[in-house]
Amino acid sequence: MFLGGASSTTEAELRPPSLKGLLRFWFRAVALPSLGSWQAVQKVENELFGSTNGQAGFILSIMNSHGLKQVQPDQDWKKWHGLGYLGYGVVDRGMTRQPYLKHGGVFTLKVMLKDNVSPQIGSLLPVALKALGLFGAAGARARKGFGSLSLESLRHNGEEKWVVPGNIEELCAGIRKIFGEMSINRHEEGNLPDYTAFSLSAKVKIVKTARDPLQLLDEVGKELLRYRSYGRASGSIHVLPWREKAEQNFADDHDMILNVINGRTLQPPDHPRRVVFGLPHNYFFLSTRQKANVDAANHKRRASPLFIHIHALSTGEYAAVLSLLPAIFLPEGELIKMSGGGHNVQVACQVNYQEIENFLTRSAFRDGVVVWP
Repeated sequence: MFLGGASSTTEAELRPPSLKGLLRFWFRAVALPSLGSWQAVQKVENELFGSTNGQAGFILSIMNSHGLKQVQPDQDWKKWHGLGYLGYGVVDRGMTRQPYLKHGGVFTLKVMLKDNVSPQIGSLLPVALKALGLFGAAGARARKGFGSLSLESLRHNGEEKWVVPGNIEELCAGIRKIFGEMSINRHEEGNLPDYTAFSLSAKVKIVKTARDPLQLLDEVGKELLRYRSYGRASGSIHVLPWREKAEQNFADDHDMILNVINGRTLQPPDHPRRVVFGLPHNYFFLSTRQKANVDAANHKRRASPLFIHIHALSTGEYAAVLSLLPAIFLPEGELIKMSGGGHNVQVACQVNYQEIENFLTRSAFRDGVVVWP
């Protein structure tokens, strides 16, 4: 878990404000299906989490933490090609660049609702806590699986509402129960939400299990690299960092950007398909030392709709849970900008979430379990 304290480069610290921010994000994600609109969610959110007009409706504190062992930077992760890929930024050239909290630590989160919070609004908070502990993570590269938080127990007024699952079947049942608590019916029809939230279009799949959480995340990362990478030239072929031949599933993306920065294509008909994985989406062509940037014309960042989560089971095993939460990708009318080599072109945003769904159905995940829908 790559978390920042007073200085993210010298210490990793678990802090209540960080967890409150995460809980707020997952509250938005779980509240939309039942409340129906962003305006309604925002009204309830402000009452519960606070705003410029008032304080939060609950007090959050961290208690009974143990096993939160800090690991210093410059750890050698060169053998973990998947972790290096997923950890871009906090992992550089196979070395960790920030301190992190080692997996296996445990802490208790105490949430006390204030008397003025209505039971209807307060009832959404446990659902958000479950979502955080089943799909979420804390710290840098959280959507890529680092800092995954596994909910072990949830007590409400002394009553046990959740216990750690012992196997994949129990984990599946727990996740499906949450979809019911969010009032999502898989047989209904619906549009994409305005922001990242659970909806009828959501996909959840448990793709792999393992005894070592780092190895499991590394395997998922390597599979994503296999799926997305063009590879580096090695003789007559292109290879991945571990010398495996690259699949080049998105060779058209590579060729499109190369044509743009070399001026061979003045106005491409569309943008790279991999844009759907999030923006910015950058390129570096080793053979020519050229760089290219792909981002939105007026929005410099659009986080990935794919969430990777490593969940701890009571048996000592870990499960890789992949969740796709499709939403309107960019505001209406926003364009995708491709720039490099002195060239700059813009095209309409037309992402296809099927590109991510195809990743979830790869042969490496054939033994996985579809949890939703």
